[in-house]
Amino acid sequence: MDMNTIESVTVLKDASASALYGAKAAAGVIVITTKPISQGAIRLNYNGTLRLTTPDLSGYHLLSPEQKLRYEDLAGVYTGSDPSEQYRRDLERDAVVRMIRSGVNTDWLSKPLRMGVSHSHSLSAEGGDQFVRYGLTLRYGNEQGVMMQSGRERVSGSFKLSYNKPNRVFVSNNLTVNRVASDEPNYGSFSNFSRMNPYLSPYGSDGELVKSFNGDRVNNPLYEARLGSYNQSQSIDLLNTTALQAWFGAFRLDGDFSFTIRNGSGRRFRSPLSNDFRGDALDQRGEMVENQSKGFNYMGKLMLSYNRTFLEKLYVTSMGGANIESSSSDASTYTSRGFYSDNLGHPNFALGYRSGARPSGTDNYSTAAGFFVNGNAIYDNRYYMDVIFRYEGSSKFGKNQRFAPFWSLGAGWNIHNEKFFKGNRNIQLLKLRASLGYLGNMSFEPYQAYTTYDYNKNINYLIGAGAVPRGIGNPDLKWERTLNQNVGLDLTLFKSRWDLTFDAYRKLTDNLLLDVTKAPSIGVATAKQNVGEVVNSGLEFSTRVVPIQTKDLQWTLSLNYSYNRNKVKKISNALKALNDSYAKDSVLNRSTTPLPLYEEGQSLTALKVVPSAGIDPATGKEIYIKRDGSYTFDYDSNDRIVFGDTSPWAYGTLSSYVFYKGFSLNASFGYSLGAVVYNQTLASRVEGADPQYNADERVLNDRWKQPGDAAKYKDIANRESPYQSSRFVQKEYYFTLRSLSLAYETEATWVKKLHMRRARIELLTNDLFYLSTVKRERGLDYPFARSVELSARLSF
Repeated sequence: MDMNTIESVTVLKDASASALYGAKAAAGVIVITTKPISQGAIRLNYNGTLRLTTPDLSGYHLLSPEQKLRYEDLAGVYTGSDPSEQYRRDLERDAVVRMIRSGVNTDWLSKPLRMGVSHSHSLSAEGGDQFVRYGLTLRYGNEQGVMMQSGRERVSGSFKLSYNKPNRVFVSNNLTVNRVASDEPNYGSFSNFSRMNPYLSPYGSDGELVKSFNGDRVNNPLYEARLGSYNQSQSIDLLNTTALQAWFGAFRLDGDFSFTIRNGSGRRFRSPLSNDFRGDALDQRGEMVENQSKGFNYMGKLMLSYNRTFLEKLYVTSMGGANIESSSSDASTYTSRGFYSDNLGHPNFALGYRSGARPSGTDNYSTAAGFFVNGNAIYDNRYYMDVIFRYEGSSKFGKNQRFAPFWSLGAGWNIHNEKFFKGNRNIQLLKLRASLGYLGNMSFEPYQAYTTYDYNKNINYLIGAGAVPRGIGNPDLKWERTLNQNVGLDLTLFKSRWDLTFDAYRKLTDNLLLDVTKAPSIGVATAKQNVGEVVNSGLEFSTRVVPIQTKDLQWTLSLNYSYNRNKVKKISNALKALNDSYAKDSVLNRSTTPLPLYEEGQSLTALKVVPSAGIDPATGKEIYIKRDGSYTFDYDSNDRIVFGDTSPWAYGTLSSYVFYKGFSLNASFGYSLGAVVYNQTLASRVEGADPQYNADERVLNDRWKQPGDAAKYKDIANRESPYQSSRFVQKEYYFTLRSLSLAYETEATWVKKLHMRRARIELLTNDLFYLSTVKRERGLDYPFARSVELSARLSF
């Protein structure tokens, strides 16, 4: 959606507001209102943007060639187990020393990067009279990523036509077609470059790219990027929305119907010259993965409403209606192998399929329907009440529980309209409100309640292959529902120069759909059942202040604050078994991302690790603290305790907007306070670093090297991945400047002399700075980037 066509964005979270939208409102509703088509002579609008995007590598602090060699010496890379092995290691070290002395210091981080130059354009024409209005919009965008070869091209068009006979009938239709073509870089993950040793040159003495280093143990990512590999995809979407309104006295009929058609395709070719196929047979080198997808969705709603005033002060609105929707999708993937040429990346040149592989795909279909009634009453513009009841059904649930009832109640008091407030000049709005209601959730897999099977080619019978259970159906699988309780306050003061909104909420979700362990004789490990409960509670606060307001100058400050905590009330036996499997899995206990542990009475976002007393100065080993308070060198996952919550106690935005005689300056900041994070950079790039690759400079400065060292991290010669302990847990406070813009808009005489009605020019920058108490690398798979853009909006 074009941002310039949006008139307003409203976020609905309370039960009364979101219950009207049904099951899709389980996490809240964002209502986007677009600008109406202008009446009168044809108007032309042009919007153009030029964006420059640069990579931000400030989070990386890698070793220099000399530091890397020092790290390798201390880590024992060049220490052999016998004389012959030691001789080979000495030769390797001598080669590294020669490269360093010759001045090799490769900046690998910069090799796949560039300044991305992107541009986008939109041209619209609209007009009409009081009865018929029309609008046509064409858009084009070409976006370059900061990694070479990455980018997206977007082309779209939309046509909107409406007919309006005031207080009789209104009909509109909006047709939009979008096409997106994407190119992904051949360079692979950016982490392939961040770990390359700086004393290695990507080019050999002959000027050609080196294929690999260290006896084929380390691949050259630049060599891979120069091959004929590619990864391309495209999608075409068609969206059509029709809306109807008809008036019959005090009654009004509203209807809308929309459908979406999606088609996508993609090809990913890996050259037969790639190091990935080293050692494979010739007829298995090179790979083409081709995928196709298509989908069709439709939604419709019909609603009849009635408005009437009783007793001069009681305004009543009632409505009832129904909605339907359907969603279908189909996707398939084929993998072919055996390409002799680096330049002939087409399925026609494949020799066959990957050994032992078969095509894969998905086919999903689901339907839903709902019925609803809604009543609203406002008395004397002081008191109001909403009552909503919905009866919804979905094919995603068991055949005995397809439909479920949902309801909500809401009430409010406009205190500012009371007689005792009439003479108050300082308060323009003072409203108390509360709501209570149930919401449903249908964001689940379409066949979770069905028994499904897969064919297994390894199980053959006389009449063909055998089928094995894939999922066990549950005819009594119910809707997941949330009891949403909310109280709020809206306040406007001092001639609308100070606004304040406060909300407190509690959301209890029951009938959680979780996996439950099944007996081995069933044929599947788990099946879906309604067995979980989670409660979320929190606060939300927002305020807007206008410190300065004159004829030519206005300054507005705003603040948003959010706080949320959750607690697990009930979990399934499958999650309990999953917790036990995590505790026993030594690989998972050494991973750089602690997996969530689901325990009744604990938060879903709690961070649990084993407490650490630090590094023993005598041995360089980590000292763990057991539950009884004793110290040990032996890691035990049963000693894990909660070290905080990954959800902060405060997060939100700050903004400042200044307007002066057509000029506007807008700054938007973001903040987060008190979240507990597990620093993956420390766990994987400092203590868990592999000396074969480059690493964070702290690996050399902060690790234990000899007896007596008071170090933060274990023995530098210890190459084992660290266990998950409290040494890598840090409390984060961050503050960032998300965007800063300077704009000028005018309707001056010189603009009209150019046959324009209005002109606006804006300079916008994103992510100018990021201040955090946690020092870590940002942008591991794809580099973090900042952008500057210049845009112009011209109206004729």
